[in-house]
Amino acid sequence: MKKTKWMNFWGGMDLVFTLIILILLSLVIMFYNQVSYFFQPLFVIISNIIAPAILALLLYYLFDPLIDFLERHKIKRTYAVILLYLVVVSLIVIGIGSILPSLANQLTDFIDDFPEFFADANDSLRNWTGNLPFSSSIDGFIKQGQDFVAKIPENTQRYLTEGVSGLSKVISGLTNVVVTLVIAPIMLFFLLKDDERLAKGILAVTPPKWREDLVGITSQINDQVGAYVKGQLIIASAIALMALIGFSVIGLEYNVILAIITGFTSIVPYVGPIIAFSFAFVIAITTSWWMVIKLLIVWAIVQFMEGNVIQPSVMGKQLDIHPLTVMIVLLVAGDLLGFVGLILGVPLYAIIRVLVRFAFQQFKIRYNYYYGEDAGKYEINKIE
Repeated sequence: MKKTKWMNFWGGMDLVFTLIILILLSLVIMFYNQVSYFFQPLFVIISNIIAPAILALLLYYLFDPLIDFLERHKIKRTYAVILLYLVVVSLIVIGIGSILPSLANQLTDFIDDFPEFFADANDSLRNWTGNLPFSSSIDGFIKQGQDFVAKIPENTQRYLTEGVSGLSKVISGLTNVVVTLVIAPIMLFFLLKDDERLAKGILAVTPPKWREDLVGITSQINDQVGAYVKGQLIIASAIALMALIGFSVIGLEYNVILAIITGFTSIVPYVGPIIAFSFAFVIAITTSWWMVIKLLIVWAIVQFMEGNVIQPSVMGKQLDIHPLTVMIVLLVAGDLLGFVGLILGVPLYAIIRVLVRFAFQQFKIRYNYYYGEDAGKYEINKIE
């Protein structure tokens, strides 16, 4: 077979070998589909490990700079990790003893009273929109929302009383939460303590030809994902604090719970603020229209500070993702992974983008080698 430039570009005879391997791999996958039940226990184990592993990795990105800082100041890494754990546990104990009781009471009251608040908000909206030309459509929408909220206790009770199946789901969910909370700190401890050893172990089994590329890709992923995780935590904390101050100044009921909801949901771009504002709006409208106006002023200030001061200062251009891209990522990740996808969608996209950019750069280098002199060369820029 005569080799052409096109064949050489795609790898020559290596391409034929690669296609054969892919065909054999497809046959293996087809065979696996017939005996997948045999590997079910392995999938159960892996599925139980994924959640604590992801949580531990996110916390690693958060705490690793602090451990590095302590290590640079002559504190042995193991002792630095132990010190971090002692401080975190102490803060948790203090929080449970001093803050949690009042917070739990407010949360319980909020959950119990929210359906009533929602019904009162519906009545207020009906009275306000009664004379509008499209009031019937608004009434229908409000009625649907009221029915949905009213049925939440009933649906929850039915779910919990479906029998063994429903009980097993609840127990399974609680077990997963407990397993995650127990295993994640253990994983985090060894990630913080032995990260360099783990990195050297991975490089040791990586073919020498690929090591430089692996180090470059890993470094880019660490920089982008680490910056995103730390930035989002700082932004969420700042938003929660500003919301707490604003809600307290205007005298909004359940200000602490609403501030926590505002901070937590801010992790999800675009969608989170809408969810948080909906809760605050329901509470405000049942108080008075003057409270709604004050809430709108506070919310506008918080969003302005977040979008024009905090976000640019904290995140800068670390990810530099277009808002439309973020919305598409959230839609896809939310559909595939649910609420977890909404939280992890953007950092996962950042990882995929680094890999795609690297693959495209390798394509451009190869194209320039075979076709650059004849058809013009791609511009090769170093990936930051």
